[in-house]
Amino acid sequence: MNRNTTTQRQRLPGSGSHVLLALGWYYSEIHRGVARFARDHQWHVTFDFDDPVPRHWDGDGVITLLGARQQLWRSLQELEVPTVDLAESRPDIRLPRVTMDNAKIGAMAAQHFLDRGFRHFAYVHRWELGVSQRRGDAFAAELAKFDLGCQILSWQKEQGDAVDTRQERHRWIAKRLAELPRPLAVFVARDVEAIEMIEAAMAIGASIPDEVSILGVDNNETICDCLQTPLSSIDNNLEQVGYEGAALLARLIEGQAPPTETIYISPTRVVERHSTDSMAVPHPQVAAALRYMQANAHLPISMVDVVREVAMSRSGLEKAFREHFVRAPMEELRRIRLLRAQKMLQQTSEKIVNVARQTGFETSQQLCRVFRQHLGMTPKEFRSQSTV
Repeated sequence: MNRNTTTQRQRLPGSGSHVLLALGWYYSEIHRGVARFARDHQWHVTFDFDDPVPRHWDGDGVITLLGARQQLWRSLQELEVPTVDLAESRPDIRLPRVTMDNAKIGAMAAQHFLDRGFRHFAYVHRWELGVSQRRGDAFAAELAKFDLGCQILSWQKEQGDAVDTRQERHRWIAKRLAELPRPLAVFVARDVEAIEMIEAAMAIGASIPDEVSILGVDNNETICDCLQTPLSSIDNNLEQVGYEGAALLARLIEGQAPPTETIYISPTRVVERHSTDSMAVPHPQVAAALRYMQANAHLPISMVDVVREVAMSRSGLEKAFREHFVRAPMEELRRIRLLRAQKMLQQTSEKIVNVARQTGFETSQQLCRVFRQHLGMTPKEFRSQSTV
């Protein structure tokens, strides 16, 4: 018997849907996203740390984060209400899904390091976590586009059945880190493991970020800001995952058909802190040119200005960029400006003409031309797609 038939649903006066938030892993960002949707739509949301599926709960729908939680799944099946999963797809469980885009997270990490001129890379993860595998695969695939490889560090996989203690793991990571070439860019699947990489680098006397640059995922501020070396991390946009998961559940409760494909939510940005605040470019003029472009991209500078700044001929500087960086000078300047324009469009309500002027594009027409060329859309279309 469906246990929901044993109790009579208690409706709150004036309330909308009664929804259960049942998370196998708790993320406050997901909770905030669901709460934001709930406030806008007069939902009543039940959440319990100790009892994810309260025995006598009787409502309209469920938002869950299943992962490998088999008991949680068995309990949810008994409810027989629309359910949205915010975890990565599992072949044995078919549910409507909204989740973070782990492929884009991995590619974003690779671009962050490539933009700083790194040529040596490592990826650190727990091999049994599916999200970690997908992030690592995308990281390596993005590097492969530039004929660059990646060293994979997975302690449990390499150690087999060895006892997994923090002390053993610390010694092993420190030993492997000492063997790798520098300057080294290290992408870590989650902030919690990135702490261990920072500690391992400190243990072998490697300078962070000049010799070892470390990037995590989750942008957990209580972790990232409370380290001797503050940790750069990718904001994986979990609040939006929660919001869009709630929006999907609302449509299912109304009787709409579930989507046939997973809805992926893109990460927002790399939140830069000291752990990646370095350039790994051995050529001094190339490094100087990159710093100059970063500092002055909002101005109408050109190749003439860059060449004058680093005291090299144009042909000499372009040759040095081909040998020591992944992009030509003007291509890099255009990329910096485009990223800043995208950020302004996402985070401000500035008019398009002002966005163009403040990001180094002399006219809104030029900004529109670059957006169409590289993103296949106008700045206005980009802004509308980036706004909830």
